[in-house]
Formats: sequence, structure tokens, C-alpha cells
Amino acid sequence: MIPERNLVSTSELCNDQQLLWVRSITDMMEEGPRILLRLKKFRQAIIGYPEPLLWYNKMMTETEMWWLESDNRQIQFFDANIIFILIDTFLQTCMKHLSEIQLEVWRRMIPEGSSVNDINVVETMLR
Repeated sequence: MIPERNLVSTSELCNDQQLLWVRSITDMMEEGPRILLRLKKFRQAIIGYPEPLLWYNKMMTETEMWWLESDNRQIQFFDANIIFILIDTFLQTCMKHLSEIQLEVWRRMIPEGSSVNDINVVETMLR
């Protein structure tokens, strides 16, 4: 909350209306990402075209799993020589799979009309 931009206090709503407004906003914040389902167009997109959402969710989950595997492996050998970490085949496999997933997501986004044309942005999105 920025005190100078407090819309509740500067609004011309009565106290009861302000309390209702604050309660509604608090409920929405507690609802988290599920609040998007309240939006008609968003809900229709999910219902009408679930496959892209499910596919992207699968890619996100797979990415998270590879990052966890990679992090666990690096923690195991934290005190080891950095050269060992660089030549570790398991870590190389993790990085290879992560790169493949990023490339696959990037390639799919282009024909679907995404404005993202930088694979580094895709990498950031998947982290």
C-alpha cells in the first residue's frame, strides 16, 4: 500500500462500502491464481483450448524436476573440485534436458503468435 495513493481513503464511498471493498480485495488476494477463473475470457480459453495449458504445465513440471535433480547433484559435490562438477555426466544430462525443454517451448510459442522471440526470456519464464 502506498499511503499517497490510498484509493480506499480518497474514494467517496461510505465506511460500509469501503469495508466491503477491502474485504473483497482481501478475498481475491487469498484466492491466489485461481482468481483468474473468475474472468470469463480466461475461463473460456481454458475450457476451449485446454491442450496448450496442459502441455505448458507439463513442460514447467519437467523443468522443475530437472532443476531439482541438478541442484541436488551440485549440493552433493559442493566441496568437490569445480572441474568435477563441470565434467559430471549427470549434471550435463540435466542441463541438456533443460535446454531441450526451453527450445521446445520457444519453438511452440512462435507459431502460436507469442511476442516472445528471445530464448533467454523463455528460460527465465521456465525457472
